[in-house]
Amino acid sequence: MAGVLLSVGLLGCAQTPEQAGEGDKAPQNTLSGQWQLVELMGHPIKAEKGPNLEFNEEGRVSGFAGCNRFFGDVEVKGLSIHFGQLGATMMACPDMQIESKFMQVLEKADNYSLGNDSLSLNKARMAPLARFERVKAD
Repeated sequence: MAGVLLSVGLLGCAQTPEQAGEGDKAPQNTLSGQWQLVELMGHPIKAEKGPNLEFNEEGRVSGFAGCNRFFGDVEVKGLSIHFGQLGATMMACPDMQIESKFMQVLEKADNYSLGNDSLSLNKARMAPLARFERVKAD
């Protein structure tokens, strides 16, 4: 039953005020799919192969943190989000700063906002911890 509820949460119809006002354009209102990191703790991320997230409809998340790949469970209820225990590969890279901050964001995030192919992970009412853009399917 929890899996069904989690799937429904991932596919929920959470909309921002901007989406609710869009006329004939169908909003992208699901987290499912791949998201590329564009800003981390207020700093732009320019790396083409930088961190990303991918949500599936079964309540799982995976992605690339900058050096290592990670995977685990994610719980979404309304606009609340909680990343469960995440597993990761254990490669060492010369610069692990972005990866370290990125993984901290996933631990801290407790809510999200979604609109116009943009996803923000947030903590309480603070400024976004991370911003992502939806990766378009080819």
